[in-house]
Amino acid sequence: MAGGNAMDARISKRNIPRQMSVFELDALREAFRRSVRENNVTEVEWAEHAKLFVKRATYKESRAIKA
Repeated sequence: MAGGNAMDARISKRNIPRQMSVFELDALREAFRRSVRENNVTEVEWAEHAKLFVKRATYKESRAIKA
């Protein structure tokens, strides 16, 4: 049982997003804007596009960290 709790703690720590710098946030914002333009996303579609954008961005980051 104690091992399970330690595993749960490690898993939950992985799910906590790290704090991003102002420069990283600015780069992410610009990449999102570029993606909106390149994909002709309308304002109505921004929320869904943002969800997919963040999902892809976090997936790429997690793969880069593991490598």
